Amino acid sequence: MLGEKNISFYNRLSLRAKQGLLLILVILQAMLLVGYLVYQYTYIKGEAARILRNTTLLEAENFEITQDAMRYQIRVIGNAILLNHTVTPENATSFLEEELKREWLDGVVVFNDKGDFVASCALFPLKKVFSETTLAELSFRERPLFKNLRLKEENDRLLYWQSKGTDLNMHGFVMYHAVRDLTGRFLGGVLGYFDSRSMIEMFRKLERKGFYLGAGGAMAVLDRSNRIQLTRVGAGTDQELPHFNPYLSQVMQYAADSARAHEYRSPVDGTPRMGVFLNLSNHEWVMAVGLAEHEILYGWYIQVLCSIIALVVMATTQWLLLNYMHTNFLQRQQLIQEAMYDALTGLANRRHFNERVQWACRTAQRKRQPLSVLSIDLDHFKRINDYYGHSVGDEVLRCIGQLLPGLVREGDIIARVGGEEFVVVMLSTELEEAGVVAEHIRASFANQSIDFHGRKIQFTASFGLTQIMPDELDVSDGIKVALDRADRGLYRAKREGRNRVCRVDKD
Repeated sequence: MLGEKNISFYNRLSLRAKQGLLLILVILQAMLLVGYLVYQYTYIKGEAARILRNTTLLEAENFEITQDAMRYQIRVIGNAILLNHTVTPENATSFLEEELKREWLDGVVVFNDKGDFVASCALFPLKKVFSETTLAELSFRERPLFKNLRLKEENDRLLYWQSKGTDLNMHGFVMYHAVRDLTGRFLGGVLGYFDSRSMIEMFRKLERKGFYLGAGGAMAVLDRSNRIQLTRVGAGTDQELPHFNPYLSQVMQYAADSARAHEYRSPVDGTPRMGVFLNLSNHEWVMAVGLAEHEILYGWYIQVLCSIIALVVMATTQWLLLNYMHTNFLQRQQLIQEAMYDALTGLANRRHFNERVQWACRTAQRKRQPLSVLSIDLDHFKRINDYYGHSVGDEVLRCIGQLLPGLVREGDIIARVGGEEFVVVMLSTELEEAGVVAEHIRASFANQSIDFHGRKIQFTASFGLTQIMPDELDVSDGIKVALDRADRGLYRAKREGRNRVCRVDKD
């Protein structure tokens, strides 16, 4: 019952009010959709950050393992050639060739305490790396780096190197190890070279295992002091390496010992990325791993587009459906109006009058309330139609349809039951009170006029009034008996001169 009332209330709303409610509903739907998309955005960013952290930690661990392996290997080489002399100069070359078969070493140079080469071997021609002077002398004797390392008495150090030879694009890492005897006397040293291309291949092995960063992703090792990229894989590898880039300091400020994700714009290729910057080798270098933002959010962008399209389609469909339903409701109401109400006066027709009177009689019987019936017939209405035309007659009827509801109480039943015949059933009204109402209606009619081409056309009516008796409420045709009695009063009013109210009591 409550649902029916709510539906009835909604149906009574104007189209503009319904459209306003629909607009509020669409806004709520849009807010829910925005909330869902924000949640998805946060979730995707969180998952991307997790993947970046795991990938960076794995790459850093791999990098550190490579350094440890390289450090151990050159110690073995230095001890074998310079300290223990288990490898003689005659078989040093073959020994080094075997050592270079390991994937973390691309070249080795062993030199004595004066800096002169004792043995050397590399997977690349040494002329691509060393200057002509160094190759001609086969010595580091005059090289500032050698003097510096010897004076500092360092035993191990990891350095960045760039070719001084014919291939200036070659660069990478150098692991230095000083060989000393038991007294600490410097016997010489070993330089192990690891080319940046080998580092790239190491990164790509991880990609082939599933750690793919996408077309816009990038992985690089940055030199903090020189502000260059030591190696890079992924987007931006077409950039010349190494290349001094003063803007690298903008992203290296994010470097930390913990793998925390940051959003930034790459100073190398200008791509917005989410990345992790992890310190390596006592903060000398930085491992940078980044995912392109447009690739992270690609699926989310599709969700946003599909959601917007779905919301527009849904809102448009709801809007069209609302207009269709409202039009359909108005059409139904019009059909109901035509079936239950007189089109000219807007008053109830005979069919609707009979339905309402039956309900009124049952209510009056149950509550023991009086009902009064007033029968009305216009005086000389045919003369009005014949003399002025039916249009004027229609105006008179229309005037009565507008006048009568204001002369009785809201719950009273008013109907047009014939051409110029009307009936009023007054609820909970004794005959004496009904007589006062009837007289008021008669006077109001007589004071009304219709304008016709400047002429005032007045009209009057005759009234028959009676009361439905309690015993008449018990029978199905009790209202018919009361109406017949009211009609007798109406005919008597006609006979007595019209424009009057005649009351008829029960016989």
